[in-house]
Amino acid sequence: MLSTSSLRSLLGAGKRLKVSGISRAFETSAKIESVPAKSQSPEGEKSTAPSHTTPEASQQPTVDVKEWPARLDDIGEKFRLPRSVQAVYLRPLRRKAEYGLPVCDLQLRSYSVRNVEFFADFAVRAAYYLKLPVSGPVPLPRIVERWTVPRSNFVHKKSQENFERITLRRLIQIKDGHPKAVQAWLAFLRKHAFYGVGMKANVWEYDTLDVAKSMDESLPELEKSLEPYFENFGQRKDAAASASVSEILGSERFSQNRGPLTDTLNDIYCRAQGQMATLFARQGKRFPICQIRNTGSSHHIRCLQTSTLNSSPPPSQPPHEKTIFSGIQPTGVPHLGNYLGALREWVRLQNDSAAGTKLIFSIVDLHALTVPQDASRLREWKREAFTMLLAIGLDPNRCTIFYQSAVSAHAELMWILSTVASMGYLSRMTQWKSKLKLPEDTSLEHSAAKSKLRLGLFSYPVLQAADILVHRATHVPVGEDQKQHIEFTRYTANSFNHLYGPIFPSPEPLISPARRVMSLKEPHQKMSKSHTDDRSRILLTDSPEQIRKKIKLALTDSEPSVTYDPVHRPGVSNLLEILCHLQSDNKSCEEVALEHRSTSIRALKELVADTLVNHLSGIRERFFALQDQRDYVDSVAEAGARAARANADSTMKTIRAAMGL
Repeated sequence: MLSTSSLRSLLGAGKRLKVSGISRAFETSAKIESVPAKSQSPEGEKSTAPSHTTPEASQQPTVDVKEWPARLDDIGEKFRLPRSVQAVYLRPLRRKAEYGLPVCDLQLRSYSVRNVEFFADFAVRAAYYLKLPVSGPVPLPRIVERWTVPRSNFVHKKSQENFERITLRRLIQIKDGHPKAVQAWLAFLRKHAFYGVGMKANVWEYDTLDVAKSMDESLPELEKSLEPYFENFGQRKDAAASASVSEILGSERFSQNRGPLTDTLNDIYCRAQGQMATLFARQGKRFPICQIRNTGSSHHIRCLQTSTLNSSPPPSQPPHEKTIFSGIQPTGVPHLGNYLGALREWVRLQNDSAAGTKLIFSIVDLHALTVPQDASRLREWKREAFTMLLAIGLDPNRCTIFYQSAVSAHAELMWILSTVASMGYLSRMTQWKSKLKLPEDTSLEHSAAKSKLRLGLFSYPVLQAADILVHRATHVPVGEDQKQHIEFTRYTANSFNHLYGPIFPSPEPLISPARRVMSLKEPHQKMSKSHTDDRSRILLTDSPEQIRKKIKLALTDSEPSVTYDPVHRPGVSNLLEILCHLQSDNKSCEEVALEHRSTSIRALKELVADTLVNHLSGIRERFFALQDQRDYVDSVAEAGARAARANADSTMKTIRAAMGL
């Protein structure tokens, strides 16, 4: 039998056992010696001999701790763990990118490093099973936010509490992946999103180099597919009503509409007819008295009359009739570019427009003040420009011709429109940049703009919008370079109408079919009076000798043949365009070039000069004849100013009433 001391020794050895782990077999070197026999003590039976253990039994066992890979190897020799358990301690597998073309950048954000690292590992593993080459996660710079909050009413340092929030970021990039596989990967991550982790993905799309060409080819098909959706959008002149109101009320849908309460409602409507008429008469409204009669199986609604009772409503705005407005600055006698680009188009509009169309043309002398002008020279230029409008064929009995400064409503409306005009829109206009010879991307913060730009030049488009809207113009003949100003006018008119009601129509640009006439000396630039060389332009008052001399000295090239190539042969192409615009057979420049392909450059210049002389001779003779009739020109200008003032005052009266002025 074992004694009490031996049992204590056995239990003590058991308590000293240490368990290392699941992958380690446990051993102990504790040995329990046999218990010695009882010996007689001198004190008697009550004393017992204590048990003794060897030093090996009292020494605790030592266990070597191994790393996880070694433990897994030991376990794998005996039994196999599940792959999901083993994968936790293995690095995620990755696909190798073949081309290295980036497809998607996924950015993970979290306040916890544990969460963001865990979800980044999850995303990389998901990319492997979708066969997506992945790189990362790459740590991005942390976002640190700090702020201070007072903890009491006394704002002292000791009563303030500081807070700091750090956002950790990781970047994962997918390369050479199929777009559908990338979308599936992102959808999988969204479905299994981890708490406290935000995601932001940038996905690239690649197309062929001729994507613009393919988009242009698909545009007609796209417009055709969108027509059913936009056929009833907005107001269109060609979108007439499919049926009148009487036809709609008489259709089967309305006439055969019966129900269990039809007869009852019919009696109620008939009894309420007189009461409603009395009620609206007290309020002073316009009330249409209608009769509802039952004809067996259908109802017919017939409007008997519309009576104006106690008070009359404000008159409604009449529909905007077609009004054409355009203007030209008084820079003296116009040149060939002004004539082909604008003035000849005015004459064509006058001759081809319907009888009820208003034609208003102005010498915009207020616009000329954006740069300093000599007073006497400006007066002479105004008279020459006005006389030339009469000489080219404008009829004062058919159209209104006046000086802009003679109608004060232009300046008044400019100030009113400046209250709704956008500074940002004006800063993006190219007019003031071209006048100051600044790049098109120049902003108001540019040093040259701050030093040279004046308010008059900056607000030039606002005055131009006032010129158009004060006469409620519906169409404006302009060149391609002035289309931006018409868009600004439409924007300003819509802004004003949004605030004060539908007063202004939205003007439409009438782009001249003729291209810009280029300079005879620098064919890459358009013909202008600002050029230092007088031989670069042809004035409408030039003599035949002057015209032939300028055309003869026009810049061309050394190639003997005649071809139309504006890029490589701008000089010859400019002469062909002038010839094409002056001929009346409506041929294109390419066709004219084919007709004269065997002609020499000298013969082409002679042909262009003869055509110009024949076309401009009549204008030149009428101009000098009108120069001697100053009283007649002044009377036409005064009559045009009166008509323009009457038209503008009518518009300003409506504007003042709408604004409370």
